Amino acid sequence: MKFEEAMEKLKRITEQLEEGNLSLDEALERFEEGMKLIDFCEKELEEAEKKIQVLMKEKDHLKLKEWREEKIEDQTREDRTEEKDKNQPEEDSDFLFKE
Repeated sequence: MKFEEAMEKLKRITEQLEEGNLSLDEALERFEEGMKLIDFCEKELEEAEKKIQVLMKEKDHLKLKEWREEKIEDQTREDRTEEKDKNQPEEDSDFLFKE
């Protein structure tokens, strides 16, 4: 099933439930089906988000980079900065008062 198909089914289910002409059992079945469709659509959107490409300017030309790759580079850069900070000795605040 495609995202658009799931959204269309969800729209029809919502309309049926809002009309109020369904029996309790039918309404519960439609509600359950709707919740499954919502779950499916959320997963599809999450996958689409992961595939988003970020446009990055590199020198005089544009370069396409995967969204995930950029996120990994940012994390690696942060990790290196944190590691560098850990390796630097802490300054002794008493040095101001030493003769």
